[in-house]
Amino acid sequence: MNNKKLDIYYDIEADILEITIGESSSCIFDEVDDDLYEARDEKTNELKGYKIFNFLKRGGFEDMNKIKIHLPANVNITS
Repeated sequence: MNNKKLDIYYDIEADILEITIGESSSCIFDEVDDDLYEARDEKTNELKGYKIFNFLKRGGFEDMNKIKIHLPANVNITS
């Protein structure tokens, strides 16, 4: 298994948290929960990340040292 890069970016003005797995590619987004979108590669269907809208309203960063993000339980990052 190869290690993949995990990037996390938070846009405070838009209150959107983006999580990107591996190298970026052209993706299709599907809503998997209210304001939670899963990104999958258009060609391979590989999981590429998540976008969480209204992150603070959903109970985001209480303590920057203890970030907890609830994503679908069946996330498996492999290559």
